[in-house]
Amino acid sequence: MEQKKHNTLRIVNELEAMRQARGWTQEELAAKACVSRMTVSRVESGFDPRLSTVWDLTRALGLELVLVPRELTREVQGFIQSGGRILGQPPGVDAPKSIVDLLR
Repeated sequence: MEQKKHNTLRIVNELEAMRQARGWTQEELAAKACVSRMTVSRVESGFDPRLSTVWDLTRALGLELVLVPRELTREVQGFIQSGGRILGQPPGVDAPKSIVDLLR
């Protein structure tokens, strides 16, 4: 019996892009996440993954899952893309350290 493909979750696209950016094969990610290559293939093909599988893949890629309220998504993305600098914070050598720099 053939299973139907489900809608791909946005996080699945992000995980696949991160795997590819690191130059890892599905087999390499599977080994690091302690799952089968078939599991990685099925997740990336759009079959609904188990939360535990997403967690394992995320950790293997050195990422953290963070839940953000929808209404704050843009602000959080902007904050992350700015390297942790608040809006209006001056750039340059004399600028105060970003929150990211302070947490390192």
